[in-house]
Amino acid sequence: MALLGDAAWGAGPGGGGTGLAMSGAYTLAGELVAAGGDHRTAFAQYEQQMRPGVAASQKQAKEAGPFLAPLTEKKLRQRNRAYRFLSKRLVAGVFVRLTERSANALKLKQYT
Repeated sequence: MALLGDAAWGAGPGGGGTGLAMSGAYTLAGELVAAGGDHRTAFAQYEQQMRPGVAASQKQAKEAGPFLAPLTEKKLRQRNRAYRFLSKRLVAGVFVRLTERSANALKLKQYT
């Protein structure tokens, strides 16, 4: 059994789950064709192709969780102050680079 699309990847605030949903479907379809319909081979190749991007997305989500959803009122206030600073145009580029790093961890194979 294979889960694809929304069933496999939850949509997150940064859109990473949506990207993985589309690239996962593309990758599994390509691997099924490349394996001549042998689903065991295709699933193994799918796993190998998807794992780096998935691992990067999971790492980023774990690191962001405590900041995005603080457990104490004090940390909530600190986060809100940080948002005011981080929303400055100059600093926003740092976040773009961080999200691009995990988004670019998945290299899509070209299928013919």
